[in-house]
Amino acid sequence: MAASALSRCFCRLYRVLLRAYPADFRQRYGGEMAQVFSDRCRGIARTQGLRGLLWFAVRSVPDWLITTTRERMAATNETAGASQAFDGAPRFYTVAGFGPRPGALIHGGVLSVAIFAAISFVIGHSGSPRRFLIGSHHPSRSHLLPAKTSAVPDDLAAEVKANAYPEEIPINPYFRLILVLGALDTDRDNIISAPEIARAPAALKKLDKNHDGKLSAEECGLRLPAKPEADPRGLARRRLQFMRVHPVLAALDADHDGVISSSEIQRAAAALWALDKNRAGRLTIDELLPDSLNSLAPRRER
Repeated sequence: MAASALSRCFCRLYRVLLRAYPADFRQRYGGEMAQVFSDRCRGIARTQGLRGLLWFAVRSVPDWLITTTRERMAATNETAGASQAFDGAPRFYTVAGFGPRPGALIHGGVLSVAIFAAISFVIGHSGSPRRFLIGSHHPSRSHLLPAKTSAVPDDLAAEVKANAYPEEIPINPYFRLILVLGALDTDRDNIISAPEIARAPAALKKLDKNHDGKLSAEECGLRLPAKPEADPRGLARRRLQFMRVHPVLAALDADHDGVISSSEIQRAAAALWALDKNRAGRLTIDELLPDSLNSLAPRRER
């Protein structure tokens, strides 16, 4: 009961203290502030009792002093600004447009032309300047427009030379199908050269995905369906057929067991040389394709 009576007393006192705020501020927010203070007092009186209510009143006094002082100062500044504006000294004002006189523009233009002519005369009559040319006398396909010059190579202080553009050769689909050929043809020219044949063991070892030391038909390029055959014998026949029908795989799989073993990988260079029928020192697509496809392959000049 004592807390409830004290709460009502504090609410009446707070309504009196609200008069310290500016009139405009009090008219806008006074009712809401009194209602919030009253609800807060009743809640504290019900939950925390007399001691909590007294502590709430002590904390409310500094807040009231700070807010009343701030609002009074703000109201004073607004009133001063409004009176200054109505006293005939506005904060912002406009002036008429301003531009240079036509005579000044003419004099400026004549002076600019005279200065430019004097600088051009000095540059043109200051003696023969040192010529320092950098360029190239070799045409390139990168030139969008022809750059003609009458200079000779001796006239260039420095000449820039670039390597010729490499001929872009599309990779033969057969080299994509047979992974062994793709691994051997490191320069992607569709030809297995003598250096590539010499490096064949190292290139084949990179195809050993499961690191078992040998190459299966799948690691050589055989694509099996997503659902393999249930018959193990049929699957084995497919692997053997794949390894035997392609000349490069048949040459590497010397024992024809459907797997390129570790020892066969080591003897890969000798096995590949056996495919060089024309003794040209390299293996072309004609020597690598199966007989059934060789007649359909486009001929490449050697």
